[in-house]
Amino acid sequence: MIKYVALLTVALFALVIAGCSLNRKVFVEHDYSYETNFKDYSTYTFLECERDTNNLCTEIYEAIRRQMQARGYKLTADKPTLLVNYGIFYDNLRYQGYMQPVIKNWVDTENDGFRYEPIKYALDKGTLIVSLIDAESDQVVWRGYASGILKGGETNPNNYYRSVVRRIFDQYPLFAKGYDPRRYAEDIGR
Repeated sequence: MIKYVALLTVALFALVIAGCSLNRKVFVEHDYSYETNFKDYSTYTFLECERDTNNLCTEIYEAIRRQMQARGYKLTADKPTLLVNYGIFYDNLRYQGYMQPVIKNWVDTENDGFRYEPIKYALDKGTLIVSLIDAESDQVVWRGYASGILKGGETNPNNYYRSVVRRIFDQYPLFAKGYDPRRYAEDIGR
């Protein structure tokens, strides 16, 4: 019994270390527009993936769809309020992002005193960029990105890319207009 517990402990420790090393390889960040009323969005549709190889866009499409659904957004082709665009960039990428307050804090306060602080990133090979675009104005209102995604997804690509997309959407903790996640959880529990 002691050998079994020791073996189990070593196996769990190895899994934790492997999980931590995977998380360190991928850099995740986001930017958003201060001119946006994020509380007005409830529906979306996808634009075409900008670069598609090895069915990667299909896997990422499904992962994004799940994240939008979890936030209460409805997928529709009829007058969506948001357009979702995403692309995979295989080379190193220079990118100008912005240092901003956490989006949830800004949406709650809409403090006009916040300023954009530009920051330049040198993103590693394999960058996924997800953009949410206001369907009426065609302006990008939120952009999340993960760099270094092509390192380490070979063992189980579906779960790996789903995890990467989830980490991007962890930066977007907002819900669709009229959606109450507590009510949704109650409905599922019935």
